[in-house]
Amino acid sequence: MSSPAQILDHPYDPKRSGFFYHLNAGLRFFFAGYSVLFRHPSLLALSLVPIALTLGALVAIVSGCVWVVGWLMGPELPPLSGDLRLFAQTLVFLVALFVSYLLYLPLARVLLAPFSEAISRRTRTVMGLKPEPAAIGWGRAMWEGAKLVGLQVLLVVVGFALGLGFPPIAGPVGLTIAICFVSLDYLDIPLSVRGLKLRQKLSVIGKNKALAAGFGAAGYLTLITPIVNLLSLPVGVIGATLLVDSLDSGNQPSKSIAKTY
Repeated sequence: MSSPAQILDHPYDPKRSGFFYHLNAGLRFFFAGYSVLFRHPSLLALSLVPIALTLGALVAIVSGCVWVVGWLMGPELPPLSGDLRLFAQTLVFLVALFVSYLLYLPLARVLLAPFSEAISRRTRTVMGLKPEPAAIGWGRAMWEGAKLVGLQVLLVVVGFALGLGFPPIAGPVGLTIAICFVSLDYLDIPLSVRGLKLRQKLSVIGKNKALAAGFGAAGYLTLITPIVNLLSLPVGVIGATLLVDSLDSGNQPSKSIAKTY
């Protein structure tokens, strides 16, 4: 059975230096989730419920955001026709789509937490890894997700303030926040399964910034790709589980993530 660090085309070495090496590894860990998902029918079956819920959630959130953004912008826009109307409608849709994805991941992290953690545990099982402790329960899983959402709300407020104060950086700041959201949401799941608290999880992610950034960028690209984004939740959870377990391979057992705290 391949270890998480060996599941990539080139085995990952967490001790190796180089920002771009770890950034690229983060990208590859996310996409490795696809091959593991389709290689193991039990994982695919376990993912059917969150996939269906993801479809319903994305349709509902995007539709709602399109209506809200259009309603807010409608009174301010002069009567338009032809190409200008199409451009305005397209702009409204893109803004709503971006807002929707910012809303989807935090909601999914809380409401689908039990399913996500079940997928993470199953991933460890099919990879032949030592099982994690007993499940922490639906309530605790959702509470861990809620704490993360609180942190994300703070990030949004800070990003919004920066965008208002310095408009030219609004775009880059928004993209950075979106990538951080994806990285935090997915990596939080296998770390929560291990029983780590929020401060401890942030410490692990902070020590592996390039790896987390690459993973988040791949996840964000998947989320904004129609149809493919339906698989984003199970693929992201599987990839995050592989990534977190790969960090143990570069440490002595007494210093592994599972025992650091």
